[in-house]
Amino acid sequence: MTQEVFGLRYEFVYNHGHYMALHKEHGLEAKELSMLQVKMLEANDIPNLLPLEIQEIDFRISLLYNISSKRMLAHVVKIEGLSKLKFAKMMVAIVSTLEANKNYMLNEEGYVLKENFIFMGAEWSDIYLTYIPIEPLSEDQSVTKSLALFMDHMLLALKDEERNEVNAILTACTSMHRLQDYKDFFLQLMDKQTVVPKELAAPVNHQYELETDRTYSDPPHPEQFNNLPKPHLAQQVDYQSEPQKWNQNAPNVQQDEQVVKAVKADMQSTSFTPLTQRSQLIALAVVILLSAFVWQNYFTYPSTETLHVTAGITIILADIWLVLKFLGLPMTPQGGQHQTFTPSGEIQAESIVKSQFPEGDEKLIDVQNYYDNLHQHTSLLHNKLPNATVFLGNVKLQAAGPRIEVKTEDNVRTISITNDHFTIGRGDANIKVDCVLEEAGVSRIHTEIIKKEISYEIQDAGSTNGTYLNGELLVAYQRYPLKDGDEIRIVRQEIRFRL
Repeated sequence: MTQEVFGLRYEFVYNHGHYMALHKEHGLEAKELSMLQVKMLEANDIPNLLPLEIQEIDFRISLLYNISSKRMLAHVVKIEGLSKLKFAKMMVAIVSTLEANKNYMLNEEGYVLKENFIFMGAEWSDIYLTYIPIEPLSEDQSVTKSLALFMDHMLLALKDEERNEVNAILTACTSMHRLQDYKDFFLQLMDKQTVVPKELAAPVNHQYELETDRTYSDPPHPEQFNNLPKPHLAQQVDYQSEPQKWNQNAPNVQQDEQVVKAVKADMQSTSFTPLTQRSQLIALAVVILLSAFVWQNYFTYPSTETLHVTAGITIILADIWLVLKFLGLPMTPQGGQHQTFTPSGEIQAESIVKSQFPEGDEKLIDVQNYYDNLHQHTSLLHNKLPNATVFLGNVKLQAAGPRIEVKTEDNVRTISITNDHFTIGRGDANIKVDCVLEEAGVSRIHTEIIKKEISYEIQDAGSTNGTYLNGELLVAYQRYPLKDGDEIRIVRQEIRFRL
């Protein structure tokens, strides 16, 4: 997606780092650049300005701004929000940068004071501006006017109470026509945010006044403490009545033996859970590594006994692999019989609907599998209730509309896209995301899916490890169109976009 500013097109590209490229359709000409300003930018490492590189290919000049390890202000405000203190810190940093850069003979009209061209570091006071060394610029307005328009736009991100408060103060301060006036105003705004309340300023003095003015009455009579609760050491416990309580609450011995027998019967039943293809490959790799280690030991200390042991271990590992491959992972059901303890101390055993099967049937019952496939079983209506409705189980309906399908080892997790700005990342206590990926290498805000009028777009939010769309690495902050079935990869997590 290509947009324009100052008559120049801008887009985000990757060229051994993340860059913001400004150019014209047919390329910039050398005479359009202010060579004095270009030399000042190249010769000096100007603080709080995006590093500029001049690229010329086939007599076409492009301006490349290095934005690696920096965050776009518009994206940070949208994700983290904006408070009055953050707003004040940001404006102080911007105004201070505009004042300091006068020493480098840069025109004030060359700064792009828009949220898409201002970038941040780790803090709100760590601001980087974009400067375009072109004159004359297509937009003829002073820096104070540009600053006022930028402030009005950023105030919309504040909460209603804070926005009304700042607007009221700005309306009262109509005499601000210089950058220094703006700087002083925001410094005062920061000081108001950090003022300590008077009642907390000197707690020691207040405490002293209370102590000196306090008048003490006569000491209380000891009889007043008779009704107070006594410590645990002073309480008397009737230990003689305790055995009677235990005898009353003791469970039946015969019931206890029945429960133990039922638990042992369940422990003897073993089922196999099929492994996924990925798990099979991992198991095969482990078997090969263990076999290689055993044979390496044999080649190091060759002997007849070592050969027999090595061959035996290899056969055992091969058998284990065959079992995992064709049968699966042996599992012993733990939930075949559930015990609940009543308040009176009796043990209740909830068996596995054994009343539906003959008593002499010794076939093992997989409870989880039985209830999961209950809706697939055919049930006969009872003669006494010919019009009864047969319960077919819980049937999960597939989610409709725009969504993403997050693949895991065992299943696919479907998440509907309900926000215009759907965020994917690791998140934390302060930053909430719509889709949480708990995997190493995922940034707090990694990727964003943006809803347009009738379509969707995706952009990488300046993540550390990048985002891949259909196998292609995305450029940070550059938007790409999405279509049904596109595959998104974040680190090792595969995500499918659906409409």
